[in-house]
Amino acid sequence: MFSKTNSQKPSQPAPEANLKKSAPRPVANAPSILGRDLTIIGEIRTDGDVQIDGRHEGNVTASTITIGEQGAISGDVKAKAVYVRGKVTGKINASLVELAETANVQADIIQDKLTIANGAFFDGKCSRRKQAAAPVMKKAAPKPKPAAS
Repeated sequence: MFSKTNSQKPSQPAPEANLKKSAPRPVANAPSILGRDLTIIGEIRTDGDVQIDGRHEGNVTASTITIGEQGAISGDVKAKAVYVRGKVTGKINASLVELAETANVQADIIQDKLTIANGAFFDGKCSRRKQAAAPVMKKAAPKPKPAAS
């Protein structure tokens, strides 16, 4: 009924070894934070997000830049989005710029969308990155020809 064969099979690796190692999943990175007690002189460039609660003298380029209430940047700021609660002196170039009520901005702003909260201080020029679409002008309808009598 039941029989046992003693044929030896080649040893097989453990089942765990047969599993393919999957590539690590991309993890949302936490922002790089410049603390209140830090002062940086130089340029910051990253593809990630940056939060500045200290002082920075130089240009900053990142995906998203947040300047905290105690934060200050003296230089050019370039990002997809810039959120200002502290002080910026220089130039801001971003698709989205939000100035909180505690913001103190003495900079020219080039943006697509700008929000300025009541109480924010802003001294500078503001211009759009993209020109607004020109309004469509309707052509005047041709005058009807007088009917022949």
